[in-house]
Amino acid sequence: MCTSLTYENLAHQHLLARTMDFPTTTPWRPIFLPRRFEWHTGLATTMVARYAYLGGGRLPVNWPEPLMADGVNETGLTCAELYLPHAARYADQPAPKKINLTPQDFINWVLAQHRNLAEVVADLPHVQLVAQSWADDDFVYPFHWLLSDNTGQTLVIEPTGEPLKAQVNPSGILTNTPVLTTHLQNLAKLLDQPSSKFTTNTITAAQNWHAQKRPLPTGDVPTARFNRMALLRWGSPTVSAVTTNAIIMNWLAQVSLPYDAHRRHQLSHNYTHYRAVINATTQEYLFWSRTAEQPRHLRLTPAMAETWTVPFIFPIN
Repeated sequence: MCTSLTYENLAHQHLLARTMDFPTTTPWRPIFLPRRFEWHTGLATTMVARYAYLGGGRLPVNWPEPLMADGVNETGLTCAELYLPHAARYADQPAPKKINLTPQDFINWVLAQHRNLAEVVADLPHVQLVAQSWADDDFVYPFHWLLSDNTGQTLVIEPTGEPLKAQVNPSGILTNTPVLTTHLQNLAKLLDQPSSKFTTNTITAAQNWHAQKRPLPTGDVPTARFNRMALLRWGSPTVSAVTTNAIIMNWLAQVSLPYDAHRRHQLSHNYTHYRAVINATTQEYLFWSRTAEQPRHLRLTPAMAETWTVPFIFPIN
């Protein structure tokens, strides 16, 4: 259960932001993975990273490497992993002459192996996602992914049983099930639009919604969070670089899921572990843990990419 968006501010910086909503796990924290890092897939193969990246992850029990959920690499490619229950479909077995990955491996493959969206799209036909558990996980998680880079384009990759493909997401918004096409249909219905395609007419309708001071959709179900974030994102004036992080963090707070200490160990208790704002243009990573009074502000610098040779686990707060 997560909510994500992409955004371009008045300085033409390109950003990807998200909430990380999940039941209790080992703690999530900022993590740096270096160039030439050898990472092991859940299928007992090894890949070597071409690019360093910085993102949100956690340290699984009895596994030597971090599990990553989002990040930005040194070339400005960004990616966030979100939950897609009841809709994700994976292959039963690895395929010969394919790059076989478990769902948890996919974000490493995107960020550690590619410079930009074009390279990801070109490589997608060679990938097969396999329904196999990873590390300390007891079952196979259903995921889909939101990607962006410094072109400003937003893509979504949804493994629904067909060969993997990337679809353009002009709304820049992604939550959980249903699939993106259905989300856009629901948004069009809410805004009384004749077409489910996201166009300038959709943006005008969102702006009119705000101008009329109509209430925003409420509730924690994915459709409500998608619609609320779309109205916030497209109905509000574009902001400066100085105010971007604060505005987006506020939007994320409006769709965050509350933590209930009495339900902490229930698998059904999804709550927001952290909010993140990722700047593809500057390679900055803003990480705000649920337990922190203020966010951590980190940046993947050229010096880090050139000289850091081992993973670095940042403190949570």
